[in-house]
Amino acid sequence: MKVGLSTWSLLSMDLLSAIQTIGDAGFDYIELWGEAPHAHPGWTNKKALKDALSTYNLLVTLHAPFTDLNPASPFQPVKGAVEKTLESFVTFGDDLGATIITIHPGSVHSEAMIPTSAESSVVTLRKMVKVSGGRLAINVENQTKSRSKYHFPLASTAESLDLILAEVDGLGFTLDTGHAHANGQNPVTLAQRAGPRLTEVHLSDNGGTSDDHLIPGEGTADLNSILSEISGKDILVCLELDPHRYTTETVLHAASELKSRLAAPQA
Repeated sequence: MKVGLSTWSLLSMDLLSAIQTIGDAGFDYIELWGEAPHAHPGWTNKKALKDALSTYNLLVTLHAPFTDLNPASPFQPVKGAVEKTLESFVTFGDDLGATIITIHPGSVHSEAMIPTSAESSVVTLRKMVKVSGGRLAINVENQTKSRSKYHFPLASTAESLDLILAEVDGLGFTLDTGHAHANGQNPVTLAQRAGPRLTEVHLSDNGGTSDDHLIPGEGTADLNSILSEISGKDILVCLELDPHRYTTETVLHAASELKSRLAAPQA
C-alpha cells in the first residue's frame, strides 16, 4: 500500500504550496483536489503545476470536480456540459501523468427518476473510461446517503454501486470510508463486493451520522478492519481530513502516523 494525502486537506494553502508541503513530508503519493482554487483546469497554471510535481517522486491521483456537475442528470444541454467538463478534466489528468481520477456518480431529486438517472450516469462514466484510453484509471466513488426525501445520491447503497460497476467495463472503485460509515455500511463488505476493482481508499473517520472527515480514531468507524482487508494489496490509501477543522501540522502528523503504522511489520 502507498499512503498519500489529498491537497483538499491543505485547502488553506495554494495548490503549489500544498504540493511542496506534501512532497517535502515524504509521502508516497498525492491526490490533487479538482475544485477551485486547487487543481481545477480553469484555475491552474498547468506548466507551473507540472513543474511542481516533477520536483518529487510522487504518484499522482486526482479527484474530479463535482460542484454544479451532475453526471446523473438526464437533461440536455446540462448533460452535455457536464460531460464536456469531465472530458476536459480527464485529458488534464492524463497530461499530468495521473494514474487514477475519482468521479462522483451524481444524484437525482426524485425517487421515480433513479433508474433513468442511473442510466445517464453509466453513459457518462463509460465516456470517461473511453476518453482515458487506458492511460489512466477512471474510478467511481461511493457516496453518502441523503436524509432528504428529495435527494438520492447514486452509489450510496451497495446495490447502486454494484449496478454502476457491472454496467461500466473498465471502471474502478474508490472506497470512501467516511461515506460508508455515515451510511451505516461496513467498508470491508463494500471492498469485498468490488473485488479487484478497488484500487484506492479515501480514509477518514466520523461519528456515524455525517461525513466529518475526522482523523482515524477520532470517530467510531472500524478502520482497522478495512486496513487489514487491503493489507498487502496494491491499493492506494489517501487521507482526506477536514481542512477547516485541523491545522496543517495536525494533518501532516496524522498522515505520518498512518504511514508509519502501515509500514510496520504485522504481528
